[in-house]
Amino acid sequence: MVHSKKVLREKMLSRLKNLSKSKREEINTDLHKQLFIQSDWQQAKTIGITISLNHEWDTWPIIEKAWQEKKNVVVPKCNPIDRSMTFHQISSKDDLEVQYYHLMEPIESKTKKVSADQIDLLIVPGVVFDHNHYRIGHGGGYYDRYLSKVDLQTISLVWQGQLVDKIEINQYDQPVSKLIVSTVN
Repeated sequence: MVHSKKVLREKMLSRLKNLSKSKREEINTDLHKQLFIQSDWQQAKTIGITISLNHEWDTWPIIEKAWQEKKNVVVPKCNPIDRSMTFHQISSKDDLEVQYYHLMEPIESKTKKVSADQIDLLIVPGVVFDHNHYRIGHGGGYYDRYLSKVDLQTISLVWQGQLVDKIEINQYDQPVSKLIVSTVN
């Protein structure tokens, strides 16, 4: 049975927000370990990634590992007028501030804009995923708009509890290249 995106999103957000702290940490650790052994990660010089919200998988350990490995880290800046995103290189938390939708985003005056062709690996967030690599995000369509215009290697970090058989898709939905799935129960 295929549920509406809104219903799936709401159910999953509730499930994610209700995970215990220890379960969340266990899943985060598993996802990070799996990511760091991927050849996509190891070969990438520039990583695109969001600054996670509390109910999302923690991206700070990924960002710090990227910096330790001398990789460039670029994070999205949302434009609510046309729901587009641009990516900006950050080198510390000081390059970020709370902005649109309470997201930590790059401070444009302190960061350099980076074009899609300079991003080697984009870690795409999501709330619900299916086995065909389609995702439901928070409903703004920012990533689908961005991904429809670029050709990038994309990975999403997914807990098995976020997987459903099938997501009802439309012409705007863009699948990610690869899912890294934690099977932590």
